[in-house]
Amino acid sequence: MAAGHEIKPLSNSQKLFLQRLLVSHVLTDERAQRLYESIKAGFANVVPSQEVDDEEDEEGSSGRTNIDHGYMGNDFAHCLGIINASLVPAFNLEIATVSLPPPYNADNPDNDEQQQQTSPAGGSGGRGGRKSPGGRKRQALTKYHAIVNRSNDAIARNHAFPLNRGGPHEMAYFRLVIEKLVESGLGLLEEHSSNGVVGSVGCPGSLNRMELINLRMDMEGDHEGKLTIAQVESALDVLEEEGWLVRAAPPAEEDSDDDEDENDNDDNDDDDEEEDARPKRRKRASRKSSKGNRRKSLKGTFYGIGPRSFMELGEFLQKTGLPGDRMPQSILHRV
Repeated sequence: MAAGHEIKPLSNSQKLFLQRLLVSHVLTDERAQRLYESIKAGFANVVPSQEVDDEEDEEGSSGRTNIDHGYMGNDFAHCLGIINASLVPAFNLEIATVSLPPPYNADNPDNDEQQQQTSPAGGSGGRGGRKSPGGRKRQALTKYHAIVNRSNDAIARNHAFPLNRGGPHEMAYFRLVIEKLVESGLGLLEEHSSNGVVGSVGCPGSLNRMELINLRMDMEGDHEGKLTIAQVESALDVLEEEGWLVRAAPPAEEDSDDDEDENDNDDNDDDDEEEDARPKRRKRASRKSSKGNRRKSLKGTFYGIGPRSFMELGEFLQKTGLPGDRMPQSILHRV
């Protein structure tokens, strides 16, 4: 903290927002702004109060300060800047924001479009999107907000496990998970370098839960054989809960078997094609509607690198091999 720099106290409404964000670990822009509006509405009728300063002045008498505990800044972005103005010098923490692909939604029938990302200029709401030069719709990026440790990079380089619930073996395990996810992403980037399927931001790599659990068998040295399945599953749950890992879309599956079945049926039914047209349409529609569920049941739950990893472990990700131009756009909040 710079000498003579006064750290202004936060209002109760600002403190409440900070607490909710801390408990949530990571919030999308939409959820964060809903939280902001709800707290602002809840404090709408709170009048400024006079509070006694803790420190006495030169004459030995304490002063009084008017504090508007309902004050949430001029808007959402201004509120984040106000909070950071006190949070950074006091604790070396700050509310950070990055733009990444929107969260994977297994119930969304357009799951394949979750993989189509725009450039950082493509937007931040996660709704709608632009079309690529080839005419294919590409989804807009989403802003993610989290409270991050500004001095965590050195710790990340040495340990690469930011959870306070983990020990040295969990640290080594998380490091291995990140390395394998980056390795998976680099393979996809090389495979689809010319068609833009993997977008322009973030790491497209993903592994299913069983693959991640089995990574404990690849740990070497002092960490070999030290983690049980239960311990690894617990670590994965915490990593997802705190935003270091996120659910990811399963890899696209080939539907050649289904197509062959349909072709066989078409060949056998040439004579009564007109009669069977309606049942065939129903059959195809049924197959299409169950495609997402089939993919999920066959592949299980997949995970990718989460927003907090990009916010706090940027140097480690690039050291692991993720190209610098894949790092997400960071947004600073200052007043």
